[in-house]
Amino acid sequence: MLRSLGLALLIAGANSAWAQYVVSARAGTINLTTGQVFVDDRPVERKATKFTTLIDGQTLRTNNGRAEILLGPGVFLRIGPHATVRMLNSRLEDTRVEIEHGVALVEVIEIANGSSLHVLLGSSTTTFRGIGLHRFDAGSGDLYVFGGHAEVSAGAQTFDATRGRAVHLLDVPAESRFDPRVKDALLQWASSRSFRLFVSNPAARARLTHWEVTNVNAAGYSIPSDQNRSYYFNRDFGVQFISRVPGRSQVTFLPPPVMVDANPRPDPAPKAPGSAATQSSPYPTSGYPAPASVGGFPN
Repeated sequence: MLRSLGLALLIAGANSAWAQYVVSARAGTINLTTGQVFVDDRPVERKATKFTTLIDGQTLRTNNGRAEILLGPGVFLRIGPHATVRMLNSRLEDTRVEIEHGVALVEVIEIANGSSLHVLLGSSTTTFRGIGLHRFDAGSGDLYVFGGHAEVSAGAQTFDATRGRAVHLLDVPAESRFDPRVKDALLQWASSRSFRLFVSNPAARARLTHWEVTNVNAAGYSIPSDQNRSYYFNRDFGVQFISRVPGRSQVTFLPPPVMVDANPRPDPAPKAPGSAATQSSPYPTSGYPAPASVGGFPN
């Protein structure tokens, strides 16, 4: 699963609808922005063939906007509105980024050989092992692990947090459980971005990721093998997407995700305190076209 540092990075232009590859020797390429996004105090330029890269010491800040940043081959950092992150070291062998304000999601698809990623919040430092999804909240000072392993150093304490575990990173560090099935708008957007990048790229689909094909639809029923569709499930994001085979060669994209109440597989995570016991979780399901070697997708 581990790749060399020269691995091509899948990225999408802010205004371009086309997936494409670039090779970057450093972390911090701004993959996509929507709304009001600034590098220091300058608005990010949105050009189809030009990608801004953060240099050491620069901050990326959102007002009413979102942004996606490459922290290395197969590592994406996504932030929502009113968030700030600072690039401390953009070298792939010792990448360091600080979450200063707001909420950030770090999706790890693979860690390249010889690379090292450190995410700082307050005086804490978090590194990652293998595929996973992690949510940092600078306001509350918490890390939530939706999938994978996060190794945390906070004060004099260390934690090895896995799926369904939260670590309070400030004041008195402590570990607890949380319900990873609870979704917010940033996580829903990030799951859609992750799937669109995955399904549009045959090289990505050939590698081991946290996206998997399932033969069970969102309602829990087996899918007949002759249907012109594929169901993809991601346990970390807790979402299922439908990829349909178009009736013609041209790829046609369907509307944005529609929220449904569905649980494609049992989930042992505990319910949030006070919540009603049910047999399903609020997983979004969306229709998308069949995978294509090249194809456009909206932001």
